[in-house]
Amino acid sequence: MSLTTLHIKPTAFTPEVKFDPTSGQFEIKGRSIPENAPEFYNPLIDWVKNYSSKPAAFTSVDVYFEYLNTSSSKSLMHLFNALGAVSGKAVSINWRHKKEDEAMKEAGEDFNTIVNLPFNIVATDSI
Repeated sequence: MSLTTLHIKPTAFTPEVKFDPTSGQFEIKGRSIPENAPEFYNPLIDWVKNYSSKPAAFTSVDVYFEYLNTSSSKSLMHLFNALGAVSGKAVSINWRHKKEDEAMKEAGEDFNTIVNLPFNIVATDSI
């Protein structure tokens, strides 16, 4: 069974998600304050687990959060761990934050200390 592109449109409470299994380009962008974070993130984690059996040669994950709550952070950690299981292929995470957003910069730094993947923290002018 071949994996199809995953695209979830953003809401006021959840980010936009674009995962392309062919190119290995993944993007999560927006706000993440769902009432039930595992309900939102578990299907993403399952998708990544399926992807990990036949990944692209390189997987690049661009993450741009305006805000995320604690339960989203925990679920995101599970997603990053699932990405760490991508068999024998290169995976890189690009944590992007607005230059003036110290909270999102610090969140990226926290993930960087925990996640066992190449993790780039990038300040941008806009999200």
